[in-house]
Formats: sequence, C-alpha cells, structure tokens
Amino acid sequence: RSRLGSAMVGLPLLALALLIVAVARPQLGESNSTVHASGVDIMLLLDVSGSMQSLDFKLENLPASRLDVVKSVVRKFIAARPDDRIGLTIFAGLPYLVSPVTLDHGWLLDSLDRVRIGDIEDGTAIGSALAAGLNRLRNQTAKSKIIILMTDGQNNSGQITPITAA
Repeated sequence: RSRLGSAMVGLPLLALALLIVAVARPQLGESNSTVHASGVDIMLLLDVSGSMQSLDFKLENLPASRLDVVKSVVRKFIAARPDDRIGLTIFAGLPYLVSPVTLDHGWLLDSLDRVRIGDIEDGTAIGSALAAGLNRLRNQTAKSKIIILMTDGQNNSGQITPITAA
C-alpha cells in the first residue's frame, strides 16, 4: 500500500505534464504539398522608364501616373488568374527580374507594390525586356506561355531590337 501511495502523489503531476503537451499540440516539422495548376505561364513586362511618371490618368478621381494605373490593372489581372503562374520583369534602360513565374500571387503583389520609377537606368529597352521574358519562359513546362508587354514608349535603348526578340 505504501508503494501505491507514493505513485498516487505522482499521478497528478504526470496528468498535468500530459495536459501541457496536449495543449501545445506538437506537430511534425516537415510537410510537402504539391499544387497542380492547369493554367498557363505568364510573364508580365512592365515599363518603369521616366515617361511612366506622367500624370495623365485618374484613379478614384485623383490624378495618377501611368505606372500607378498599370499597377492597378495588373493587380486586378493577377486576382482574376488564380491558377496561372505569373512572373514580373520591369524594364527601363535594362530589364530586371522582380519575380520568376510563381503561383504565390500574394508575394507577387507585394513585389509589384515595391516597384518604383528610377530604380533602373532610364530608357526604354523593349527588345531586351522581351528577350529576358522569353529566357524566363523558355525552360518552363507549361503548355501555354504568354508574355504581356506594358509600355508607353518606343524602343530607344538596349542591345536587342524588339523585332529580333519577337
């Protein structure tokens, strides 16, 4: 009986320890998830040259730059394409990859919000941007691949002409 009495003192402590572990809800640290999307791969090419600062549009009845208007349209476009992998390259005098094609549209929208005019050497290198977008899509396995070019100007810099890149 004395052995059983000392065990009875330890049972509430054991119950308390098990309750703490149960409330903590331990889980395995690694998990894999595979997402199968039947969409297309889309690379957005966005002009961020100085001319995109022009305030010749309105958003919500306030003057807005061309870049702000394009960002607004791109946000709506991304929201409407949940099953497509979308990437973003900005360009002015040179192309710059902001995001490779991805299904993580939240991260893509955050990256779009950080795009500003003046981060890249000024100019409009449409041919170089097209070539950069094509190179990003070249090794993708999607059946359909699309490049959407958003610019307000003519090619005036870069080493590749738009016709050659196309």
